[in-house]
Amino acid sequence: MSGHRPVRTAPLQLTVGVFLTLGLIQAIWPLTMDLYLPAFPAIVAQLDTSAAAVQATLTAAFAGMAVGQLIAGPWSDRIGRLRPLLVALALYTIASVVCALAPSAAVLVGARAVQGLGAASAAVITVAVVRDASEGSQMVRALARLQLVNGSFVVLAPSMGAYLLHVMPWRGLFWLLGGVGVLLTVLTVTVLGRAGAASAQEGAAEAPRARLYGPLLRDRRYVLLTIGGGLMFAAMMSYMASSAFLFLDHYGLTESTYALIFGGHGLLMIAGAQVSARLATRARPMAVIVSGASVLLAAAVSAAVLELVLPDSLIAFVAPLYVFTAAFGAIGPALQAVALQPHGERAGSAASLQGASKMLSGAAAAPVVGALGVATPGLVGGAMAIAATLALALYIAGARVRVHADPRDDERVPVHTEGRQR
Repeated sequence: MSGHRPVRTAPLQLTVGVFLTLGLIQAIWPLTMDLYLPAFPAIVAQLDTSAAAVQATLTAAFAGMAVGQLIAGPWSDRIGRLRPLLVALALYTIASVVCALAPSAAVLVGARAVQGLGAASAAVITVAVVRDASEGSQMVRALARLQLVNGSFVVLAPSMGAYLLHVMPWRGLFWLLGGVGVLLTVLTVTVLGRAGAASAQEGAAEAPRARLYGPLLRDRRYVLLTIGGGLMFAAMMSYMASSAFLFLDHYGLTESTYALIFGGHGLLMIAGAQVSARLATRARPMAVIVSGASVLLAAAVSAAVLELVLPDSLIAFVAPLYVFTAAFGAIGPALQAVALQPHGERAGSAASLQGASKMLSGAAAAPVVGALGVATPGLVGGAMAIAATLALALYIAGARVRVHADPRDDERVPVHTEGRQR
């Protein structure tokens, strides 16, 4: 059985160039999701469709992201990181061009699904690359530094979209994303290929898929944290999917003001991730996760309640959501590190299930909130609070699971007993 285990023949060094490349690859996720958010009303008008149909482009992208991660993670565990990454970027580039040429909402929805598949496949492989090269508190810090790069695009993407709409139609945004795909392909070959990412996991090619996913599904802490992460992401997506309609229609803001508000969220997400990195050597990652989720829940409840007390107050709605975003950013690196730490030999598969849970939750959140009322701040805040409550409950349950190595299992699959985490 040892022949099925990955063999790291060329350990990857996390140099500045590698970090920047990995961060830029991960940044196609916020670019893909956020760049065109200010264009929602324009897409509705030009394609002569409904707001629900345009929101379906978000749902399709999330669904594609879920499928892409489930495929890319195990594939990269089996044959190495570089080839799946290049295929993912090629799919992303082609789908972006189809989005730019889409004659109808139906075609746009389909192309967005493929675009999401490519974006998520690429992003999940970058997380696996970081796990290949680091572990423990070093991994938390590495993931937080990665968040510093791609989080910058969370800040910039809505602003870029809003300002670019002044000089180009919404289709131009997708042509731009296609160009980004080409650029990232070149960087992947020239930077990651030379740094050794291609052979990071070679030797696992014969491992059946069940042996990659089976140990993960038997790891109760991993399952609890993965589902909790999906619910936390659903809470965030409930807000994101409604944001353009809330701010542009309900509050009557300009596209530029909307972009500035969204940029503030990105800055706070970056700040939260860096706080997580600082805490990596001082606090247990599970403590960071549970504490952050408690703050996240309090912020969501505050957003819903303040809307009732101060109806139509922009500050009363946005201020607690800024706190929510900061907590969201702090939880992310710790959550990934705790979930991936016991699964170095199947890091791609572990990252893929984690990411797929988020994408499926995000895909479900958009239509649910749309049905409740996309331009109703109180209902959006309430939906966020429900998802955050469930996520916190799962994190608390996960914190009570202690991981041991089972000597009866040649793969040393984690088994668990209840009790306080060390």
